[in-house]
Amino acid sequence: MKKVRQMAILTLLSCFSFAQLSFAASAVSTTIVNVVTLAKTPANLTLDTEAATDTSLPLRWDANGNPSKTGYTLEVSEDQTNWTVVQDNSIDDMEETVSGLAGNKMYYFRVSSFNQDSPPKTNGEYLTGQFLTKPAKPPAPTGSVDGQTITVNWENEPGTTTKLFDSNDQQLTISDGDTSKTLADLTPDTAYEFYIVHANATGDSVPSDKVKLWTDAKVPANLRVTDSTESSLTIAIDANGNPSTTQYKYRITIIDGTAVDESDWTTDLTYNFSSLSPGRYKVYAKARNNPQNPNAKETAEIELVTGTVPATPTVETVPTEDSITVTLTPNSDPTNVEFRIVLQDENGQEVATTDWAQAGTGWAASELKHTFTSLQPNKKYKVLGEARYAE
Repeated sequence: MKKVRQMAILTLLSCFSFAQLSFAASAVSTTIVNVVTLAKTPANLTLDTEAATDTSLPLRWDANGNPSKTGYTLEVSEDQTNWTVVQDNSIDDMEETVSGLAGNKMYYFRVSSFNQDSPPKTNGEYLTGQFLTKPAKPPAPTGSVDGQTITVNWENEPGTTTKLFDSNDQQLTISDGDTSKTLADLTPDTAYEFYIVHANATGDSVPSDKVKLWTDAKVPANLRVTDSTESSLTIAIDANGNPSTTQYKYRITIIDGTAVDESDWTTDLTYNFSSLSPGRYKVYAKARNNPQNPNAKETAEIELVTGTVPATPTVETVPTEDSITVTLTPNSDPTNVEFRIVLQDENGQEVATTDWAQAGTGWAASELKHTFTSLQPNKKYKVLGEARYAE
């Protein structure tokens, strides 16, 4: 009976089409959520060492593949614990000059990136770096002068290397830790300038102000008489290495030191004393530094004992057939004066001469008289009576 009932049901279901069992889909409902991916951590944080100073550090970094509209924040720290924002989420700005810093000091930096979401978000990672400011401008060096030797002194800055330069911007050789440099055998009476630079791993400081130091003038040399008359003396000196701007002063005294005349300061290497009386004198010369030198230092004097040309002596002659006796009479003070008698023929050719002698010596032991013998009779001769001051 049960089997008959099951078959009846199957017969009834076979009467319906399977197509009549499908269903129609409804419209789609959608939830939209805007999502912005995080920006990548920046890369390649660098310092522009050429533009860096003792108070500022110009920094740059790379986007590292981030597109435009990426924000960047730069922070600075002196201890890597306390951070100060110096650039706050600036869009597409990948450089910043950090100023107000101290010279020759290490600073720490970190850069983070932010996406363009609102509010922007960061991935929580930093690009870090540490950079040293250049040294501050050092104080000007000082110095001292001893003749033609200059000693330059300066102060070193811990953590830096000192460089010394001259006025031609040539670096002078010094050793690490030196605080002075001595330069010898320099040109006399000449200005020399020096400055220093402090350098560290970032670069050189601004150059210090210059110190100007003048070498001293040298004592002139080779004081000599170049011309003289009965009333004048022309003297000359050698500069002894002094430049043309060095000044000199000349003075003259009589033998006991009584002043006779003195020149003004002059750059001339010769000088003429005039309106003198025939006699012996002491002449002096000294030098001083260029007037531009604030240290107006004078050298010691050099001295020369000399004299004008003595007055021409009077000549008296007494001839015989074969001789001429000559007597000289001085016409000025004969002290330290030498005399000589020269006999010439009528053409000026020398026939005979005495030696130079002072009164009371040599041929003039008894008086200033001498006889030339063995001469030809009735022949013309010239007699010269000469006088000069002995050196």
